[in-house]
Amino acid sequence: MPEKIDLSERLFNLTCALLVAGNGLSKSEIFATVQGYKEIYVPGGDATAINRMFERDKTLLTRAGILWRSFIPKEAMEDNQEFRYLIANEDFVWPKGLKLTSKQVALLNLAAQVWAKASLSSDANRAIHRIRAMGEIADGSSLIGIAPRIRTHELSFLPLSTAIESCSRVSFDYQKPGESQVSVRNIEPWSLQNIGGQWLVVGFDLDREEPRNFLLKRIVSEVDIQDVTFDPPAKTEVTNALQELEAHKQSQSAKLKVSPSSAAWFHFDLAPSQEVFETNYMDLYLFAEELMEFADEIEVLEPMELAELMKATLQKVSDYHA
Repeated sequence: MPEKIDLSERLFNLTCALLVAGNGLSKSEIFATVQGYKEIYVPGGDATAINRMFERDKTLLTRAGILWRSFIPKEAMEDNQEFRYLIANEDFVWPKGLKLTSKQVALLNLAAQVWAKASLSSDANRAIHRIRAMGEIADGSSLIGIAPRIRTHELSFLPLSTAIESCSRVSFDYQKPGESQVSVRNIEPWSLQNIGGQWLVVGFDLDREEPRNFLLKRIVSEVDIQDVTFDPPAKTEVTNALQELEAHKQSQSAKLKVSPSSAAWFHFDLAPSQEVFETNYMDLYLFAEELMEFADEIEVLEPMELAELMKATLQKVSDYHA
């Protein structure tokens, strides 16, 4: 018995297939190639049930705000059975000017965790490969809007999102690298930002009486949402804080050398002939932690501080297992 594909996965696979099919797909092509349909499709057999399922799926996509199109190719105008279906890129792009609230970002984060670290499910990938085999050009960039790009496993993310939306003060324990003691931070949280792959909360530090940024990875306690609220910050205050964040990131640069076709090479999405490249990072220690995953495939050329930190960390690992 073929493995059953649930509705959400079938809709996801169908969306992916219609996005990458530049010339559209006919019903028979969809039924034969898309996971969720092909398991029950019998070429030349009774298609009543699968046609009803396809019509329901189209309705569900429409209700979800996904605009699909149908058309008859010029060469098949006399054959009404040759309708083809697609989702045009211009109908699927992020609406201009649309901004998410912190709660909406949190909900997207929860949805993204369904796929964990994968950009596409294996079933969706299989559908794209089949479409490519039929002569279609699979445009992977079309899937950026549907692939889970928002990722965080920080426990403080959701309570901070809630506090930002309700303009509530928070407190938490914070530990800087190299320090054994933690400090209690009391802030008015303004915004959650992902800079250089690291999540930060931007807010007003009540003890230091100035805007500050805090890495979520450095928060070592539960976030205490207090009953005290605050007035939302002026737009210029938030803008200035974000500009300072970006300036800090741009000032932190590393030159790295990776082994061609290695996991590190793919991780940094390098060009085919590229081995040496420069990249920016937000935090030296967290960047070193990220690079440790590729320790045997990557060489730190600059800065020396990062190279020494990597070397010391590798030595500790070696000593521990000696």
